[in-house]
Amino acid sequence: MERSFSGDFKVLLELEGEKRISGNDLFNLLGNILEYGSISRAAARMGISYRYAWGMVGAAEKALRLELVHRQAGGPEGGGTVLSAEGRELLEQYRSFQREVERRLEDFMGRAATRRDWGGSDVTTADGAGVEQHLLLASTMEPVETGLLDVLEEAFFRSSGILLRHIALGSGRALELARRGRVDMALTHAPELEEDFMRQGFGVAAIPVISNAFVLVGPAADPAGIKKGGRPGAMREAFCAIASSGAPFVSRGDRSGTHLKELQIWEGAGIQPAGDWYLVSSGIAGNMGLLRLAREKGAYTLVDRATFLLSRSQGEMEIFLGREEEAEEEGELENVFSLLLVNPQRLPTVNFRGALVFARWIKGTEATKIIESFGRENFGQPLFFEANKPCAPPGSLWCAGPGGR
Repeated sequence: MERSFSGDFKVLLELEGEKRISGNDLFNLLGNILEYGSISRAAARMGISYRYAWGMVGAAEKALRLELVHRQAGGPEGGGTVLSAEGRELLEQYRSFQREVERRLEDFMGRAATRRDWGGSDVTTADGAGVEQHLLLASTMEPVETGLLDVLEEAFFRSSGILLRHIALGSGRALELARRGRVDMALTHAPELEEDFMRQGFGVAAIPVISNAFVLVGPAADPAGIKKGGRPGAMREAFCAIASSGAPFVSRGDRSGTHLKELQIWEGAGIQPAGDWYLVSSGIAGNMGLLRLAREKGAYTLVDRATFLLSRSQGEMEIFLGREEEAEEEGELENVFSLLLVNPQRLPTVNFRGALVFARWIKGTEATKIIESFGRENFGQPLFFEANKPCAPPGSLWCAGPGGR
């Protein structure tokens, strides 16, 4: 009989060799601060006192020698508390660790029959023979938030026996981790940053794997009047309408692929956005958080179509540019996610052989079917498509033709 694992486990942190605090409580608190932008609301959500919450954060900051939160003064609600960049990264590292533990225990307890089919071998594919059994991927947020990456990781594990874990970050920070050799691969959607990464010799291949489209969304009331006169205009014209009207616009401001695309459009429109209407919030976690803030502020923003569909924002928010029927006409809205393999000659600690196995697999038939069916049942259309752009450098063995063969 198969046994299932509930995923309920506790983590204790020992600080400075003497004090212990609940890791579950600390990271639950950080997660609630990220969601609510307020430590008092986060504490209330958890049923703990405001003083205890600050004590827990203070003890963790002292022991880790990191600033986990920032206080923000002023504003209509009297300010708030947001996670620092280090706090967001620590929280995501913990969540990634938690997902891995849950998945590994589920594999151990619930898949004995499958393991017997493998004859006790950790690797069954020819590509995976003799390869180290763990890979670490720094991924941009969208494939993580939508759940696609979890599905791909699970299928890859079943196919190869290689466990792939991910760290969710904006594209800029994902590539920084790759530059330091802390991950074996990066999945990003920032073409200029990817070109720099390759040109500087940190990568040996940039492999387009999935795509969707950027969309301009905003309140259904359309305070900038983008829809006036019939069909919406081009993206740059829409941005001009927002700026000239002073209607609020929310920016991620974090050098993510979405933020860089937004800056590119402002530059093309000849506008340097600034003023009370332009709201920069670098403490936002991904496009899902960006949409949540835009709804709260009654603001326009730029996100990807998959995240908008998953957010269930329809009704309150509307797509003004980037509808499916417009995607082919608006080439600048294309949003391509590329897998970058870290150069083992530059960073010899990376698992390059394992990265090659994954690169070949994700360009193969099994992964393509997963990508092109993901979301179709719930939304009547896939949330992502297989990317058809050429690899860099052209003709690379790991992505030349079906399955990279």
